[in-house]
Amino acid sequence: MTANFTATYLFWKWLHIVAVIAWMAGILYLYRLLIYHSERGQAEPSTHELLSLMEMRLYRYITVPAMLVAVAAGLTMVAIAPGLARTGWFGTKFALVMFLILVTLYAGKLHRDGATDPAKLPASRTLRILNEVPTVLMLLIVGLVVFKPF
Repeated sequence: MTANFTATYLFWKWLHIVAVIAWMAGILYLYRLLIYHSERGQAEPSTHELLSLMEMRLYRYITVPAMLVAVAAGLTMVAIAPGLARTGWFGTKFALVMFLILVTLYAGKLHRDGATDPAKLPASRTLRILNEVPTVLMLLIVGLVVFKPF
């Protein structure tokens, strides 16, 4: 490996890690806001408006851009080092990342539904369970990357 290759790869790896951190922070907080919205959004119109605004800004300006940067940086790393895609753990990681993207997009749908009518949001208990899904996916994905079990 040349020094230039290593520096380029490490830059994209750094960007990928930072973007994943921002994505996870955004998606975990978004589900938390949805829980608050489900529990308190119908009681007070100003609370509904505030939570809808917070959800929209978090989703549109932090969570989705971070997700897109994480995916782009990850794909760039694979383009730079195509051998990554031929490892056993990578296929599983890729599938879990696709599921995490769906979980993120579903949170956006929930936000849009709740912004029009907070009664359209699932029950608080359901949202609390959904809030755990990104954490479990993160643990599995990071575990695959660190331990490369197969």
